[in-house]
Amino acid sequence: MGKGEKPVRDEVIVEYEGDYIHVQHYGKNNYDISLDLWRRVKALCDQYNCFNILGENYTTEELSIMDAFNHLKILELVGLTTQHRIAWVNHVEETAKGIEFVETVVVKNRGLTNGRIFPTVEEAKLWLLGKENE
Repeated sequence: MGKGEKPVRDEVIVEYEGDYIHVQHYGKNNYDISLDLWRRVKALCDQYNCFNILGENYTTEELSIMDAFNHLKILELVGLTTQHRIAWVNHVEETAKGIEFVETVVVKNRGLTNGRIFPTVEEAKLWLLGKENE
């Protein structure tokens, strides 16, 4: 394992960090995992009255086009809205296409949430916390 690499495992970690909800997604990726992830995120958003979400993707398998498209249904089921700001970072280039498709369908085409994909956690945090122009 190289420096900075995360161990390969199937796990979703969702934690409240004060200014945002922090999500780390490792391993497999599909509709059921995504639904569980977003339910957990929404529960913490409600619990802490926090609408900033920082996600990090370390997935080992590509989200299928159908599962990516079904994020429209997932967000409706869970109750995420444009009030939620989602900054997502793909750490695994090989599995980024599905997440990029979610961004296109959910954010750009339908405007269901306020979100973007970022190349680094630092850039994501700056945007998420409204400090990108400081």
